[in-house]
Amino acid sequence: MTAVDLHLLVAGHSTQRELLARRGGSWRKVPFPATVALIVHATGPALYDTGYSSHYLDATTPFPERLYRWVIPGSITPRETASAQLADYGYAADQVGTIVLSHLHADHSSGLRDFPSARIIAGEASPTTPSERAHGRLVTTTRQGLLPATLPPDYATRRIAPTSLPLVDTGLPQIPLGYDVFGDHSVVIVPLPGHSPDHLGLWIPATQGPPVLLVGDACWSRAALTGSLPPRPVLASMHNPTAYVRTIEALSGLARSRPDILIVPSHCHESVTAAQAVLG
Repeated sequence: MTAVDLHLLVAGHSTQRELLARRGGSWRKVPFPATVALIVHATGPALYDTGYSSHYLDATTPFPERLYRWVIPGSITPRETASAQLADYGYAADQVGTIVLSHLHADHSSGLRDFPSARIIAGEASPTTPSERAHGRLVTTTRQGLLPATLPPDYATRRIAPTSLPLVDTGLPQIPLGYDVFGDHSVVIVPLPGHSPDHLGLWIPATQGPPVLLVGDACWSRAALTGSLPPRPVLASMHNPTAYVRTIEALSGLARSRPDILIVPSHCHESVTAAQAVLG
């Protein structure tokens, strides 16, 4: 197994009421970081998600896409973009050869246009289904959380399905199978369904620190791993609420059986900060 260097970047953020993320939360606003993972493999740099970018701000200026920014007030500065932060590690954006997307929601994918050379591994083949396109931009943006204008025009030709990669044993009883990104078991895509269609996590067993499981929006906070689910109305808005709960149960079981693993939800400020301190 090839070891990789892993760095967690925060490419912008949004703010939400705490009670929307977990039952029993307060009305106070809490930060939802848009976390991006920089994975330095022997073949070069790769990313898990791309965070916010100026493309998000451009895409949410007109109506009805403006509604997206009202509901999810994303914030990003030029210095915070993933492409700008990569320069701090000595990489240009066109050196990124692989991007794994957890899903297509704009806070995870709107930086894609900044990485023109990367193959895009994503579960979702297109930003909308034919029926959703027929209902127009309002449905796509407000109900599905998608901003097709942020995707590169060649998304369909650059995107490959994770199922086209080798299927391997992860060694994790709760999530036993995954897809090998580089063919050496160093970075393995794991299905974490529920939040959105074909939602993907990333298992990285050998880093410069402890093993890491990046879970995207499979859960929103550490509290979810101890049984604190989102409120029922929020849970009902998930793509598949039943699958979402099963995924959280699997992650909770993993947290109990493998406390050595850093489980990192993309929007959990506490988890991301703690992981950054360990990984450097």
